[in-house]
Amino acid sequence: MKRTPIVILVLVVASIGGGVWNYMKPKDPVKVVVAKVEKLPLLRSLVSATGEIKAKEFVDIQAEVAGVIVELLVKEGDEVREGDVLLRLEDLQLQAEVDSVRAQVGASEADSRSAEVGVATAEANHLAEEVALANAKVESKQSQTSKERSASSFKRKEQMFNSGLIGREEFEVAAAEARLGEQRLEFANARIKQAEASLRAAVTRVTAAEAFRDAASRRLEAQKASLARTIDIASKTVLRAPLSGLVTACNVEKGERAVPGIQSSPVATLMTIADMSVIEAEIQVDEADIVSVQLGAKAEVEVDAIRDLTMVGAVTEIGQSPIVSTDSQKGKEFKVVIRLDMPPEELRPGFTATAEIETATRRDCLVLPLQALTMRERERDDDGKMIVPDKPVEGESTLASEVYSRKKMHEIEGVFVLVDGEARFRPVQTGITGDMDIEVLDGLSDGEEVIVGPFKELRKLSEWDRVVIDHEAKAARISARRP
Repeated sequence: MKRTPIVILVLVVASIGGGVWNYMKPKDPVKVVVAKVEKLPLLRSLVSATGEIKAKEFVDIQAEVAGVIVELLVKEGDEVREGDVLLRLEDLQLQAEVDSVRAQVGASEADSRSAEVGVATAEANHLAEEVALANAKVESKQSQTSKERSASSFKRKEQMFNSGLIGREEFEVAAAEARLGEQRLEFANARIKQAEASLRAAVTRVTAAEAFRDAASRRLEAQKASLARTIDIASKTVLRAPLSGLVTACNVEKGERAVPGIQSSPVATLMTIADMSVIEAEIQVDEADIVSVQLGAKAEVEVDAIRDLTMVGAVTEIGQSPIVSTDSQKGKEFKVVIRLDMPPEELRPGFTATAEIETATRRDCLVLPLQALTMRERERDDDGKMIVPDKPVEGESTLASEVYSRKKMHEIEGVFVLVDGEARFRPVQTGITGDMDIEVLDGLSDGEEVIVGPFKELRKLSEWDRVVIDHEAKAARISARRP
């Protein structure tokens, strides 16, 4: 019974001693994979995106008038030249309308000619009335002269009659001639008024005839315009190729009914013609990458339909506005057009394409693997230089050394280098990013070894941690990087 407390005491002491040993003993080294900082002869920064192959020029053929297809002269895959007849629609009713309007034009031309004759007649009558007025004025002047002469003769005869030099009969004849002269003058003045009224009527008739002629001319012009319109509509029953190229799609058959369409409606599209001499890849680039894409940039394009084929080209167009999408959750993308150099004949519009656009290049530059980069919070001194934490004393708690003033902490991009079996964080300045490597501008030298993984260990790695190289993982990584 007395030995029981002693046993318990021994067990407690042993337990405490084991805990202290576990706390004080050094941690096992972390197994890591390393890679050397090295020089590359060429580093390319690329932007990858997907899209589809398109012809630079293509036209969706649609009917402008409704009608049944009575003749289809091409099929999918045919080569056509600009102006070639593609198909014909039934045009019986339209041709009948053309004939009807043409007859109306003939009638309007006859009316116009008749109106011209009417104007000429009215103008001739107007001239005749002017002549009649002139004659009336001449007669009036003659009557005035005759009146004055007969009045003068009457006065002389009256004096002679009163003096007994002539007889009554001669006196009465002179008086009658004087009255007759006055009557002739009044008649001549009346003729002038009548001629003036007739002249005004003739002028009115000329104006009316000219108005009728102008109206007939306008009707003729309207009928001719209507004829041109109906002829144009009838001509649209014959569809011709607007450009030379390949019939890439033919959606109709003879006997089907074509309906007019707007804005390249798929339902109304009869066929598609593409100029295959210039082929482009229209791809969609994410908004995060579009700022680095430049006009003229080199690009490599692959299509799913043709394996082991890489086509080269250059960027010819960059969209300034994002592509409209119905998916509000999808990120914004911009259109980029790549013109392909010497595309193969088997290439077809609509093929899915994957493009890699070159945004920058460096030659004979220092690089390190992308997965080696990491971020750490570190203090900076007054000059902006990073303050390296003191190396912890073995067996001491590192909790106190890890407590920093949050106001002085800064996120710094860098890598962990392997120095004498320990991980040492070093800030680096980087340049362009390649497929698996990134350019090093400052902070590292050629041949230095940096820790690249495993990611789980790299994420929690700290300054001064003891590390050991995992040679098996390193060999597997080198083998995976080989082409």
